[in-house]
Amino acid sequence: MDALLLRALQGYVLDTFGIASWQEVCRKAELKVETFEPMLRYDPGTADRIAESVADVLGRPVEAIWEDVGTYLVTNPEREGVRRLLRFGGMSYADFLYSLEELPGRARLAMPDLDLPEVTLDEVGPDRFELHCQSHLRGTQRVLVGLLTAMADDYGALCLIEPGVRDCTTISVLDSRHAKARRFDLALPER
Repeated sequence: MDALLLRALQGYVLDTFGIASWQEVCRKAELKVETFEPMLRYDPGTADRIAESVADVLGRPVEAIWEDVGTYLVTNPEREGVRRLLRFGGMSYADFLYSLEELPGRARLAMPDLDLPEVTLDEVGPDRFELHCQSHLRGTQRVLVGLLTAMADDYGALCLIEPGVRDCTTISVLDSRHAKARRFDLALPER
């Protein structure tokens, strides 16, 4: 999980702010290499340490950086595979939310060594949910908030998504058909 978040953080900074910003992050974090490989293992806490360096370089809170990474994973055209994997969760945003519990298992089908944190979803009222995700990475909850927000837009749903205490994120679906959903087909478009 650390490696994937490190690679996503690297991609976010490079694609959004450019190579000079990423090189400054690498200098500030005293990295020996400027690229992270998604299939390698990194020391626990490395992703959080690098995110702190990104926040320092960009002059933004680390929570905002992690949320932007979550949004980036869904909205960047070169990361279409992530969006597609998530959209297989169902026809509505609520269906998608329920499918999140299955996501670690589905991801392991593609990458058996991937260690995603377990996710549980509780419906606490009509169109109100609590998403629990325990991870050793401090940024995981904020990445999920960015991802959930981007997916709400993708489904055309108007939602209030709030990170809470103890790795619990609350989601209130205010209008499930607020806007037109982004097109999604099961088959990849021909190129």
